[in-house]
Amino acid sequence: MSDVADGAYRALIGELAALVRLAHTALVGTTAVLTGPATDVDGVPEAEKALADLRSRIEEDAAGTLGGPAGVVVGVHTGCAVEALGQLVERLLEAAWARQEREPFGERLLAPLRGIADASLALVARAADSLESGAPEEVADVLTELHEVAQRQRLLYELLLPGAFADQVDTADLVLLSCCYQQCAEHAASIARHAVLFSRPPA
Repeated sequence: MSDVADGAYRALIGELAALVRLAHTALVGTTAVLTGPATDVDGVPEAEKALADLRSRIEEDAAGTLGGPAGVVVGVHTGCAVEALGQLVERLLEAAWARQEREPFGERLLAPLRGIADASLALVARAADSLESGAPEEVADVLTELHEVAQRQRLLYELLLPGAFADQVDTADLVLLSCCYQQCAEHAASIARHAVLFSRPPA
């Protein structure tokens, strides 16, 4: 690969990593509202701004140069995953606003939800790092942490399934939120996998 082509590819990788970090910023702001005090909505403006920036940059990048065949592959895969992350942020924001009309989750249920969210957000941040480094060990760490998200989700369901918490709306909200965060983690893992496949693009 020529220096010019390699430079274009590296610039693309940097832009894709920036998009993933924007999605992470939006997720952090939204999660602060969902898992913090009921009156704390300070994270919403930051999340909405990051989401708007993300959508704008995705549209701009779609019209740009992808840096050769390797850039097309990693760009399309990562772009699809980032777009899906943006859609998940929107769903989480809608849930955050809807939850303002209800009593907050009890701490016993909020703790495992917070654990799922924190683990998923960590994976999204690691996915951005793995894009830039292309290091196989980072991808291995991401896939290991993906299993941790599933384990935390199982712990939440073990609390919900016996039916001790009778409020069906809260139960449905918790399952929906946990599924959203699980999907965030899965998209992060997909980004990491494709990052390492094309960390050294062919000449």
